[in-house]
Amino acid sequence: MTRDVVIIGGGVIGLAIAWELKLRGADVTVLCRDFATGASHAAAGMLAPDAENISNGAMLSLCWRSRALYGEWTRKVEEITGLNTGYWPCGILSPIFSQQEQSYTYLSPSSRESPAFWLDAEVIKQYQPGLSEDVVGGWWYPEDGQVDNQALTQALRTGAMTLGVEFKDGVKVEAIAQHQGKVAGLQTNLGLIQADHYVLATGAWANELLPIPVQPRKGQMLRVRVPESIAELPLTRVLFGQNIYIVPRRDRSIIIGATSENVGFTPHNTPAGIQNLLQGATRLYPALQNYNIEEFWWGFRPATPDELPILGASHCPNLTLATGHYRNGILLAPITGKLIADLISEEKTDPLLADFHYSRFQVQSSTTTQMLTHPANFTNGHHNHLSLSTSEETIPDSQLIIAGKAFKSRLMTGTGKYRSIEEMQRSVASSGCQIVTVAVRRVQTKAPGHEGLAEALDWQKIWMLPNTAGCQTAEEAIRVARLGREMAKLLGQEDNNFVKLEVIPDPKYLLPDPIGTLQAAEQLVKEGFAVLPYINADPMLAKRLEEVGTATVMPLAAPIGSGQGLKTLANIQIIIENAKVPVVVDAGIGAPSEAAQAMELGADALLINSAIALAQNPPAMAQAMKLAAIAGRLAYLAGRMPMKEYASPSSPLTGTISA
Repeated sequence: MTRDVVIIGGGVIGLAIAWELKLRGADVTVLCRDFATGASHAAAGMLAPDAENISNGAMLSLCWRSRALYGEWTRKVEEITGLNTGYWPCGILSPIFSQQEQSYTYLSPSSRESPAFWLDAEVIKQYQPGLSEDVVGGWWYPEDGQVDNQALTQALRTGAMTLGVEFKDGVKVEAIAQHQGKVAGLQTNLGLIQADHYVLATGAWANELLPIPVQPRKGQMLRVRVPESIAELPLTRVLFGQNIYIVPRRDRSIIIGATSENVGFTPHNTPAGIQNLLQGATRLYPALQNYNIEEFWWGFRPATPDELPILGASHCPNLTLATGHYRNGILLAPITGKLIADLISEEKTDPLLADFHYSRFQVQSSTTTQMLTHPANFTNGHHNHLSLSTSEETIPDSQLIIAGKAFKSRLMTGTGKYRSIEEMQRSVASSGCQIVTVAVRRVQTKAPGHEGLAEALDWQKIWMLPNTAGCQTAEEAIRVARLGREMAKLLGQEDNNFVKLEVIPDPKYLLPDPIGTLQAAEQLVKEGFAVLPYINADPMLAKRLEEVGTATVMPLAAPIGSGQGLKTLANIQIIIENAKVPVVVDAGIGAPSEAAQAMELGADALLINSAIALAQNPPAMAQAMKLAAIAGRLAYLAGRMPMKEYASPSSPLTGTISA
């Protein structure tokens, strides 16, 4: 059983999972950026799988199962906390305005498991007085209901704390650090947080951390209050109409919602949004126009392209997904908590989870090369993440994360040794790289090939990696690193604290000084640099550098500029197996086949300069290296076949016809 779990997201889904995991004996920590701004607080709390006309069979089953859990689930929460969740199985009315709209009555009673009853105009207006004269009838869904979403969320949090769940508020997860196919930790504004297992339950913000197609769908809402002069509550039924719902609470407040706007994370209420809500609500229940308006608010629903949640396993065995609940986060909280807790604590996979796996959004293509070079293969169209694909299957890949900054390309290039600035520009473009290393001293002295370099590249698209090439001592390297940081600022990269650390006293073989490199790294880390040290392929030195806080380790494959290939293969493999920071193979690679082999080992990235710049056609070689890096990464993720000492037939012998 997994004992140590970190849940990213403190909304109702994260809380429900934390609650269930803690009941199963896990040690649970919940990271919450801002408890008050999630969609859980902005909802109306309807439990309405029937009234909402959920047509997807798997989704309807999931919602029915969750609704069935609600009574006992909230009773336990209230029992432990002493707090009222506002659970009210009051049923939901769906009035309609014309006989033509009877097609909007969803499923007839005979075709559904949940009961539904048609009420004609006279009956529905007796059942709920005050409905508009235009209402000609409607459906009554007796098993639907509501819960006070804000009260529920607070009770769940209080209950989880009572059980011993740890909450860390004000924590923003900036990146999910992944290494060798597993989550190695969470990069946060408070530093690195690690656990045995992780759950992504960040709602509308999930796409900021992983390439899954979850987008915010803004919803505006308002609350009115029944005047005290009215003794009895005039509205006691949830009213669910077309594009409008009205939810009465027992405290005399009435919630009206909600718009559905595809405007990203644009905040605030708008006159148009509130006007549409008021028009729809007063048409359905005219008395609302005389009630006091208490409050306006908005929230962001986590919407997927098919409006179904993403639940279950991810591409990392120690990361579970629970996001994309769209309009039904409150409704699905009990079942999501149960299924995810079963999956993590007992490795028990409910068959229904297969219908909500993230892989349903993977794009397939008949053109292998196109898919291999495409930067994002998810239907949301974002280009922040990389997904590697074959013509038959897509393999989602994690981002390259260095010091909390995400990159989609795993190939870095240099700017030296080119025959012209123009050739360098074309090569950088062909490589598709996002990180380019620049020798600070050569730019400052305007060495041949470096004149005008600062103006030659678009530094709004390319991340500069200043390097300390030419420095023979730790002291020199530290001084040049500081100059490099200032150079990056002058080019508009104010937050660039990266430095490629090179300490090379030997002019013949250009092998890095391990002692000087370690000394300089320690000082630069203390000064806030993200240090990417160039080193011999020494596993012990790599570990020491990682311990002092470097952002990567960059072992050489062969002497720099030699093009000899992977001469230090065994040591690089040891470094990769033991490193908890990205491993960038640097120096010595001369051909795309060697680049692919380095990535097949599990290297996180490559830095290649000479092999591109000294080729007969540098831009073409840059593109070849780009494809090699992608192919090698894809091969690593796919997993090669085991080597055998003997032959094995490609076609099995079993089941063949014998004479």
